[in-house]
Amino acid sequence: MKKRVAVIGAGLCGSVLSTLLRNDFQVTVIEQGKKKKPLFDDVDCPTGELNTSINRAQGLGGTTNYWHNALIELDDHDLAKAGIPQGGLAAYYDQAWSFFLSPTELEDCNRARNANKVSLERGQCTVAHMVLPQTRHNVWKLANARHPGDAITVVYGHAERIVPGADGGPGYVEVRGERGVERVEADHFVLAAGGLATPVLLAQSLGQPDAFCAGYHDHPMAYVAKIRLKPGSRLKAISSTATRAADVRAGLVYEDANLKTVVYLRPAIDLRLGSISGPARYILSDLRNDPFSPKKIMMLLGNLEAVREAILFKTRLGYRGDYYSILILGEQTPLPTRGVQLAKGKRPTLNWHVTPDELRAYSASVDRFFAEFAGDILEKQLLPVPSWEFRNAAHHSGTANQFVASPGDTFTSDGLAFFAATQLPHTVVCDGSLLRAAGIANSGLTLVALSYRLAELMRSNA
Repeated sequence: MKKRVAVIGAGLCGSVLSTLLRNDFQVTVIEQGKKKKPLFDDVDCPTGELNTSINRAQGLGGTTNYWHNALIELDDHDLAKAGIPQGGLAAYYDQAWSFFLSPTELEDCNRARNANKVSLERGQCTVAHMVLPQTRHNVWKLANARHPGDAITVVYGHAERIVPGADGGPGYVEVRGERGVERVEADHFVLAAGGLATPVLLAQSLGQPDAFCAGYHDHPMAYVAKIRLKPGSRLKAISSTATRAADVRAGLVYEDANLKTVVYLRPAIDLRLGSISGPARYILSDLRNDPFSPKKIMMLLGNLEAVREAILFKTRLGYRGDYYSILILGEQTPLPTRGVQLAKGKRPTLNWHVTPDELRAYSASVDRFFAEFAGDILEKQLLPVPSWEFRNAAHHSGTANQFVASPGDTFTSDGLAFFAATQLPHTVVCDGSLLRAAGIANSGLTLVALSYRLAELMRSNA
């Protein structure tokens, strides 16, 4: 008889893992809600603007109901920070790329990537290639198409705690749903609820209702300037390259004080800074999942310049123009003072602040960008550094650090230990909360690669 696995969360990792394990285990997926619904108010955040409108959701497929992943690999330096040795994830990255793109589609993307690299390879920056598939996929549907097999049971409700089995017997997950609390029995548990929900579930399962889950990091993002480029600037060619299946965007990466900052160019109409300042700067994205919000509609009407530039960006019509906004995403390090605070009977609170040292590193990297490409830039308008308005990118990471083993060499010598919750038997973690480092942006491809790695280990131990 197959052993039972309870997968908590049907987002990116949960969908991939549950379909990969379905033929070797009896799989039950626990998903918070049946309806596709953004998560707006399940966490408080007094320290900065929390990006919830398109990057966190419930329903089968999770966030991918609303937003397709931007695919980007971590380099070996970033992986080493995360406890993964050089080359340790290469085969799983190959599987992750194949999950999203066919060989022909990937070849087209690599051709664009190589052309961008050649145009910039002698410069000070390195190039981060982000691939955005033209077709948005609900990852639950895509994973089931890629990995068909035995039936998967879906239970809807909020997972409140995991109770491991005693004396070799099964354990269970307490799930609060429409009919009250029920127990979902399992022999193994996979936490894939995301960088905010997984640490809360781990703490509650360990009887720590007031825990502080430290080590949070993300990719703070901010618009910092507008520029006018020379007509023949190479920056136009590398900013966005459309293939048959995807849009390949090259980010320019600089490093200062061991922190990376990536610079992206987004089309603009002119040099006016109003469209990249204030709450309306991301208005079209915010309206996607909350289209009837009077507050957001008024913001929309109050900044039509931002709307016009957002349309240029979304449709890629402006990528051969002369005007561009400069958007940066910065790297953060896990800190003991940054994380998720639990309070019994209250919503968790997230602290994701940008530290003064991080701000100095980002500013220094932006200065290097302007120095390197001074010959391409005809005019520029800068926002003062103290006026940079950061928003987190909802790549919530690092919050399970205190609940899982230190990486060491566990990724290769005992791979399952890399994912294991140290105080909860038969429990593993696979989502952003596991990442001790996440490079400069978009950890989705890395998380899919880790899902393939974990599924391989679990099947070999079945």
